Amino acid sequence: MRRTPALSTAIALVIVALSGCVSLPESGPVVPADNEGSFADELGSRYLPNPPQPGESATDIVRHFLEAMTATPIQTNSAAEFLTEDAQASWEPEGETIVYGDATQPKGQTRVSVALTDAHVLDSRGVFAGRLPPADRTFSFRMTIEEGQWRIDDPPDALIVPRYWTDDQFRPVDVYFFDPTARILVPEPVSVPRGEQFATALTRSLLAGPGPALAQVSRNFLPPQLTLGLSVPVDADGIADVALQGDGSSMSAEEAELAAVQLAWTLRQDPAIRSIRLTADGQPLPGQSSLIRVEDGAQYGPADFSSSTSLLALRDGRLVSGQPDAMTPVDGLAGQQDYGFTDFAVSLDSTQVAGITDGGTSVLLGPTFARDGLLDQVVSGATSLLPPVWDFADRLWLVDRTSQGAQVTLIDRQGPRLVDVPGVTGERVRHVLVSRDGSRLVSVVRRPGRVRGEERPPRDQVVTSRIQYDDRGDLLAVTDARRLPWPTGERPRIRDIAWRTATSVAVLYPIRELVQVRTLTVDGAPVDASVASPTLGGDYRYLIGSPEIGGALFAASAQAYTDLTEADRNPEPADVDLSTLTYTG
Repeated sequence: MRRTPALSTAIALVIVALSGCVSLPESGPVVPADNEGSFADELGSRYLPNPPQPGESATDIVRHFLEAMTATPIQTNSAAEFLTEDAQASWEPEGETIVYGDATQPKGQTRVSVALTDAHVLDSRGVFAGRLPPADRTFSFRMTIEEGQWRIDDPPDALIVPRYWTDDQFRPVDVYFFDPTARILVPEPVSVPRGEQFATALTRSLLAGPGPALAQVSRNFLPPQLTLGLSVPVDADGIADVALQGDGSSMSAEEAELAAVQLAWTLRQDPAIRSIRLTADGQPLPGQSSLIRVEDGAQYGPADFSSSTSLLALRDGRLVSGQPDAMTPVDGLAGQQDYGFTDFAVSLDSTQVAGITDGGTSVLLGPTFARDGLLDQVVSGATSLLPPVWDFADRLWLVDRTSQGAQVTLIDRQGPRLVDVPGVTGERVRHVLVSRDGSRLVSVVRRPGRVRGEERPPRDQVVTSRIQYDDRGDLLAVTDARRLPWPTGERPRIRDIAWRTATSVAVLYPIRELVQVRTLTVDGAPVDASVASPTLGGDYRYLIGSPEIGGALFAASAQAYTDLTEADRNPEPADVDLSTLTYTG
């Protein structure tokens, strides 16, 4: 059995800035802490750091300053006590967050230095902004005597916290925007505080927008003039009160509906919320009812609600569907006739099939359920085609592995054409995924093994690109491929990749005589420590996955398959007559 490769998140600190510091609100609506399913009880014990003690050394002040940033519930009033009065007035820790794995003991006196290891940066929205370069991982604090005590005079405008703390205090989630055509939601990963601030932090991150780097990748229907007040309270009936400030009357009814969909998809991640009361300056948005259900907008889901959850495969060259132990031929010629497919992909709405033929050199395309006629040959003379991939807009993506490296072809309403993907085009590409929303291209690229002049075995890298469109859905460009950091010192030879969620991929690779499946987030952020990396015995070669929420992820070999989402991972015998097992897309 084999399948067609279809095509801690960062622990970011999204914190409310109040009165020049970061703190929980001290007034305003009360958020009940006893709602069923609320995250308010996830924080466990509370921690209020001690203030500076008389006679502490300069190094003690810096060490305790860093410790004070781990206050629970989240606040930096305690940390500010270790600063001079002038520094307290100007410090803006909400500007960015630095999360580190470990830190050296502070050294020095008038200048106290601390070096961080395994550090990365998060912006004010909770979006992963990359790993901190080695040259920027040492912080030097200027110390001053104020009223006879050492104090920090020049703190960096950042919250600096250890990862073990953020793993406990924050939850990786997605905020939702639309594609440029406003037909499907595009999720962007962030991390926000658990507990009573969860809904507030989610809403603030959404209102901050996708950022300029995602222009023509995603679109925000919440206008920038709308801001959030103090918080988003959730009452005992599960109603979240999102009271925006600003005039929303200039929005059209269609824009208001799409803005409400973004909010519903974002806030449905809080299990305490059932409905949303959305207002702007006390008034509902144009054309919107007073209450919005969090289940609204299912038709815009990033996994494409129209897609089938059944598996697809080839048996004797014919297309079959169902579950691994019960596959039946599809209705139509593709299920009745052998077209010589070696790989294939079915569109998300199941209406079209694209098959690789002639030893990986040709592509046939046509209706999945046609009862007569022929499939059209849309590509011929290729070298070695990877399995085709569909996105929601019926755009078909192809990658040909030529002697000069990979060539990427897009087939859409304008016909087939080559697409330049910097970092992928011309490289040794092993696998390719395209997200169902059409916004991401994820590839496995094999790189030379030479390191500092020393020959080593080639290593595989997972790289990701963003795809830009105009408002009609026509391709504009694909951004430079960015490497997703590998979380360990291993140099993997990747066997397969598959979508795990809409913003993460599963990676299958051998480790000694076993295989392991590791999850990578599409933004390159460290994966939450709670995400398992199962290790399996057996010659598993393929992953079968889909971004559907709660969807199964299978590992398969020629002899067996196993459901990695089940607690009991005993392998099941594979149907040896099946090949190219996959989902739609």
